[in-house]
Amino acid sequence: MRMLTTVADENDAKILCDALYADGVATTFKETREGSIAIWVHDETQMEQARAFLEGFDPSSSRVAEMAKQARARRKKEAKADEKLRTRTEKIREQIEAKQNMRIGTVTTGLIAICVVVFFLTDMGKNMAMVSHFTFLPPVVTPRGLVWGDVSAIWQGQPWRLFTPMFLHFGFMHILFNMWWLKDLGTAIERVFSARYLLVFVLVTAAFSHVLEYAMSGPTTFGGMSGVVYGLFAFIWIRGRLDPSFPYRIPQQLVTFMLIWLGLGFTGWVGPIANWVHSGGLLVGAVWGVISSGYVQRRLGR
Repeated sequence: MRMLTTVADENDAKILCDALYADGVATTFKETREGSIAIWVHDETQMEQARAFLEGFDPSSSRVAEMAKQARARRKKEAKADEKLRTRTEKIREQIEAKQNMRIGTVTTGLIAICVVVFFLTDMGKNMAMVSHFTFLPPVVTPRGLVWGDVSAIWQGQPWRLFTPMFLHFGFMHILFNMWWLKDLGTAIERVFSARYLLVFVLVTAAFSHVLEYAMSGPTTFGGMSGVVYGLFAFIWIRGRLDPSFPYRIPQQLVTFMLIWLGLGFTGWVGPIANWVHSGGLLVGAVWGVISSGYVQRRLGR
């Protein structure tokens, strides 16, 4: 912060500060020991702009009066927005405190239960006859044996296949890892928003990530809740960074781990992984986090 000038009259100081504010320069005025009023510019990089404005400053001109009026209206609008944000933040905190006894969200519990049931129905993903009921593509019997059908089956009577691969898991570590993260991340979303919000988020994320995996990798057997988990992770991470009122934050160490794990999947070092499912989930969650945070609207409103 640097001093721009001093004026003798406090009313002139207020008019000058308001006019500068309307011109895009934030200032503060303080009384000096000598009794004059000092005008301080918050951002030192705007000193030249402020000095140029000061050269033609006339507190009695109609232009300056109009700028001061605009500044007061803008400050009033911003104060109202700040109050709305504080109210919203307090409301969210109260909702969270009121639901602290809720161990796991309703939709989160339902998703976990379905995954566990499917896990045992498919014999941990080994019973392909059962697995085929949940895969993205339906199996088709041909003279050459069992092959994957065409994606057109989804639009011709089997739309559930857009979502059901997320319920498939292959091995205990696979399901334990996904259910652990789903429990925490899914419940967080339910606490802040609602069970319906989480359900819509899960369905959109699953459908997009499954279609992306098919588009990039072709007809393969893939499954797991990890695409949704990456979506929830990215949403909370981005929303927490862009929205001060959002009550959850993802630690930087966890962000680093999740992104490194995503990258390692593409190397093939950690075994066969549906990498595009992970990537699709990450993309949906990040975009959803940006849009829902109001960040774009705030930037465009400046």
